[in-house]
Amino acid sequence: MILAALDKTPEEVSDDDFDEILDELKIVPRLLHPTGKFRNIRRFAFVIHPLSQTYIKKGLPVPAATPKFVMNQVERLAAHLPPFVYCKMDNIISPTGAEAEGWLISIGGTPKEMLARSPEFTYRRLLLAAKMAEKKGAQIMGLGAFTKVVGDAGVTVARRATIPVTTGNSYSASGALWAAADAMRRMGLLEIHKNRKVAAKTMVIGASGSIGSVSARLLAMTFDEVYLAGRTLSKLDELKASILQETPNAKVFTTVDYNELLGDMDMIVTSTSGAGKEILDIMRVKPGCVITDVARPLDLPASDVAKRPDVLVIESGEIELPTKVHGMKSIGLPDNVIYACLAETIVLALEGRFEVFTVGRDTEWEKVKEIYKLGLKHGMKLAAISGVNGVFSDEAIAKVVTLAKKARLTWKGGVHAKAAPAKKASVAKPAAKAVSKTVVKTASVATKAAKPAAKAATKKAPAKKTVVSKPAKAPVAPAAPETASA
Repeated sequence: MILAALDKTPEEVSDDDFDEILDELKIVPRLLHPTGKFRNIRRFAFVIHPLSQTYIKKGLPVPAATPKFVMNQVERLAAHLPPFVYCKMDNIISPTGAEAEGWLISIGGTPKEMLARSPEFTYRRLLLAAKMAEKKGAQIMGLGAFTKVVGDAGVTVARRATIPVTTGNSYSASGALWAAADAMRRMGLLEIHKNRKVAAKTMVIGASGSIGSVSARLLAMTFDEVYLAGRTLSKLDELKASILQETPNAKVFTTVDYNELLGDMDMIVTSTSGAGKEILDIMRVKPGCVITDVARPLDLPASDVAKRPDVLVIESGEIELPTKVHGMKSIGLPDNVIYACLAETIVLALEGRFEVFTVGRDTEWEKVKEIYKLGLKHGMKLAAISGVNGVFSDEAIAKVVTLAKKARLTWKGGVHAKAAPAKKASVAKPAAKAVSKTVVKTASVATKAAKPAAKAATKKAPAKKTVVSKPAKAPVAPAAPETASA
């Protein structure tokens, strides 16, 4: 028809002729969809990995009764497996109309195996995962669990990868504090001052880490006292100085001997890379304390949590997706609930922010607030707070409160609490009267030895003075700063 209208042979038709026809007919480029509905789909990928041998048994055809020494070999071999697609998830639709779909890509190394090797070992597998994600069409990739802890916390991977990378730590910090605030509100054991600060003490274990540091900055704005706990006092003091610059009227302490202070804390955030090591002595924790465990693997195993039914131990705030997701396999959470680090990757995809958003160990609290607001924009909600045994119902939380109130009646913990008078040591009567003076002296010494804890508690533990640093004197601000939303 075009040739007939132009009265030219195919060889004579030029590009100018086609342009003239398009202009005359007012034809413009457009997308046609089979359903007739425009779909703005953004694509992402997220890296996961097994947290322990138990997860390997679930993902690989390994008999449940496999001996430990065999599983150790399987765990080592799994670390060398190439990345593979665990599942594809789609039908994630924002109230704005944006839609996302993505792939969970698994590498085989457990935290134990990653720590046993150089960071380059894990970097190589993450970069292979990034190439796989790019071939699938992903426009951004998130790092999950221990993959965002290894080495420089995502900096090297983000620099070498051909698609943007994020660790998800901004939303992880936001979700953790979001969940902690909800848990403390439901517990109802704390008061709020007129200046909007919580009349309580809080501790961040692993404060010099990425999530820990930003959590500490936000908590310093809302709590009476904040204790920064970790292994290196110089790093903690550096963080403290930075916090006091942002919040001059905050009371901030640093400590490396934090078990001695657990009995005074009303809320504790744990965010370490301990990978199975004992992080805190839960038997020293104050009844009614809320512990938010952000670490993956968890810092507090189920066996420890079971020892203290009067303490509320919650996992980091998980996020509920705005629509019913399709195709997603189990990641150890209820249906339609995901980890906050994965939620950050999805939110950035929905927003079209294909950029390196959170990497390294210095998470910016401005980004924490930004990703929180973007999450609300795209329909993300805080999922029901849960612990090692699943979701906490109102009845379960009420039971914790009841046990906590009862335990507090006899609670003598905390370095500042007065210890109860030590009971006299019971010394068995000798079977015969012929007891040497040496034995009597020994019994007397044993009786006196029962009292050092009481004396140490009533004195102010002078040996601990170098462990906990006093808050630096700072000019008192004329008014307390507004509470920042997590």
